[in-house]
Formats: sequence, structure tokens, C-alpha cells
Amino acid sequence: MNIRMAVSLLALWPLSAAATAETETLDARLQWQQWVALGTPVSGVVAEVTAIPGQRVQKDEVLLRLDTRPQQARVTGLEAERIARALDHDEARRELERIQELYARTLLTDRDLTLAKIALADAEATLKTTEALLVQAQWELEYSQIRSPFEAWVVRRNAEPGQTVISNLQAEPLMVVARAGVMLARVMIDGERVAELKPGQTITVSVAGKSYQGSLLRVGLEPGSDGRYSVDVQFDSGDQLLRAGLPARIKLW
Repeated sequence: MNIRMAVSLLALWPLSAAATAETETLDARLQWQQWVALGTPVSGVVAEVTAIPGQRVQKDEVLLRLDTRPQQARVTGLEAERIARALDHDEARRELERIQELYARTLLTDRDLTLAKIALADAEATLKTTEALLVQAQWELEYSQIRSPFEAWVVRRNAEPGQTVISNLQAEPLMVVARAGVMLARVMIDGERVAELKPGQTITVSVAGKSYQGSLLRVGLEPGSDGRYSVDVQFDSGDQLLRAGLPARIKLW
């Protein structure tokens, strides 16, 4: 009887080992799924900062505003300038039409017609230049504030009201945000196991005793210094604030 039991156990051992391999649990670290450093291409003085680190913000929510009075004044001035230049253009066009009619009746010379055409071309060029400057001024007004590109957690805030921002000399971003609701668990895996993994396969991620259903997002193509490959597992974290760098465990099915 003892011999039969031993034989039975030996027969089941490969199956147990295979099951263990299929559900191997590995140590991982959390990473942001998407991390963005935000700044402004416009120079100015910070008027308001509405977000703090750890705050969850919605897509397009304003995080920071510069004092927009200079940009607004420029837009207003160029809008008025555009109206004046449009009137000049219309007048030059009417004048050309009048001269063309007189020229057809041989009452004016070729030089008169040429000068009228040049005047219209100059008026049109001036109008287009003013319109281009107005578009640029409107763009600067729009980008004098920083908005969140997606629903996110505010990671860092490097600006305060009253701070002067010089866009081409800014050494660090004014705000840093990370996408909310989704995280990555990064694990290093031996090359022998990498071939068994396929993007999209279901993987369970455990963080602080709570389990999340995830899927394999990507597998590194080059090994690290230890010869292992990085594997990223993406999972939905919902409203839960999980921080990058926290330890996690992943279970390979």
C-alpha cells in the first residue's frame, strides 16, 4: 500500500509543478501609466495656481493661470487693427474696379491701372499680416493657462502666484500630472519566461492586499543589466490613489 501511494504521489508531482508554474507570483513595482510635464510657451506672471499635489483633476480643468492682461490687450488691439485693415482692403478693391472701368473707356493710362493693382495688393498683404498677428495673439492668450490633458492626479507643483515665468528659460515644468484610473505594475522576468508571455493576456495584480484584474501591456525587447526583461501589466485602479513606486505582486495565469 505504501509503495502504491508513493507511486501515485510521484505521478501527480509533474502536474503540481506545472500548476505552480502557471500561477507563479512575482514582485513588481507600480508605475504611472502616463506621466506628463506641463508648462506654458508664454512668458508672464503667475496669477493663480488652482491645483495641489495629490488632487484629482478632470480633463481640461485649469491648473494654472498667468496674468492675461498683456495678452488680452494685444488681442483687443489687433482685432481693432484688423477691422481698419479690412476697410482699407475693401476701399482699394473698389478703387481698382473704378479705375478698370475708366481704363476700359480709355480715360486712364496703363500706369494708373498698375498703381491701383499695387495698392490693392499692398492692402491685402497688410490685412493678412494683421490676421496672422491676431491668430498668434489669440494662441498666446489661450496658452497663458495650463489645463490638464486628461483626468489625472497632480504629482508636482512648481509654481506659485506672483512667480515670473520666462518660457524659454524655464528649467523645470510648472506642473506634473499622471493619468488617473489606470496604473502599471512593472516586473522583471527571465528571458526563458518572456517567450511565454503575450500582450493582452490576463494577469492579476495585488497591491496592499487588494487585487486588480489587469492585462499584459508590453514586454521589453532588450534585457536590463541583470539579464532580465521588463514586463508592464496595466490595470484599472478606479478612484483609488495608488502611488508610483509602491510594491505589488502579479500572478501569471
